[in-house]
Amino acid sequence: SSIRNEEDMPLISGVLRWYTVAEELRAAAYATMAGSSVGPPDRSCVVPGAIAWDECDCGLLAVSVARTYYSDDFPTEQTAKVGAGSCRPAWDVAEIRVQAIRCAPSPQGEDLSPTCAALNTSAQEVAIDAATVKSAVSLKLCQMEESNEVIDYLVQGQTVEGPQGGCVGSELRVLVALPAE
Repeated sequence: SSIRNEEDMPLISGVLRWYTVAEELRAAAYATMAGSSVGPPDRSCVVPGAIAWDECDCGLLAVSVARTYYSDDFPTEQTAKVGAGSCRPAWDVAEIRVQAIRCAPSPQGEDLSPTCAALNTSAQEVAIDAATVKSAVSLKLCQMEESNEVIDYLVQGQTVEGPQGGCVGSELRVLVALPAE
C-alpha cells in the first residue's frame, strides 16, 4: 500500500470522487481505442449501476462504479468494526468495471449460424479492445497514483462477456483506494 504525506496529496475528493476516477479511466480508454485498428466505439460513457447492453450499435465503452467499501489494509475489505480511537477505516475503495462491447456476429440470410470468417473477425476485435482497454486503464491508474490523485490501485481480472443480445466484449475490473471521507 502506498502511504503519502498529507501535505503532498492533491487527492481526488468530494462526493463525486468515484465518478471523477471513472471518467478519467473512460477518457483514457476511449482515447487509446480511438488509435487502435478497430477504432473507437460509437458510445462512450460513465453509467450508474450495472452496465446495460440496451443498444449495441456496434460499440459501447462503459465505465461503472460497481461498489465501494472500507479498508484498513488495501485491497482487503473491512469485515470488523473499527477499533478504539478511530471512527472509520483509513481507505475508501471502489470496484470499477470497464466494458468494451461490440456487435456479435449473427446469421445472415438463410444461414442458421454466423460464418467462421465473421466469428474470427469478432474474436480479433474483442481481443484488440480488451488489450487496449487493459493497457490504457493500467497506465492511467499508474499515472494517477504517481501524481497522488489516488492512494493505490489493483488491476484485477478481465473476462470476455457474451455473446448476448447481439453484443460481445470484455469487462475489466479494478480496485482504487482513496482516503475515507
